[in-house]
Amino acid sequence: MTVQVRAGLGAGRLAAAVESLVELHPELCRSGFAHREVADPVAATPAALADAEAALDPLTGVLVQAVWLDAGPGRSGRMVLVLHDAVADRLPWILPWLAQAWKQPALVS
Repeated sequence: MTVQVRAGLGAGRLAAAVESLVELHPELCRSGFAHREVADPVAATPAALADAEAALDPLTGVLVQAVWLDAGPGRSGRMVLVLHDAVADRLPWILPWLAQAWKQPALVS
């Protein structure tokens, strides 16, 4: 899933939100998070998607990959979320949950 997100999302907060997602939902096992600064999030999406898919590894428990394509503080970017087939049915609640977790004041920006 690829979604457009507003400018200034905050990579540190987003990484912490992804980490907390896995802590609260252990069935997701481990996850990966990558923050990439890019000039053009649309052009960078196919490569980010391929990299995220390649990083999934059910044998080691990596079932979720999140890539934030950050176009800078004044421009919206993209979030690429890739889930292994074993947890793909959870996709409808993962994005709203990440958005809610990101808003928590305990997360550091």
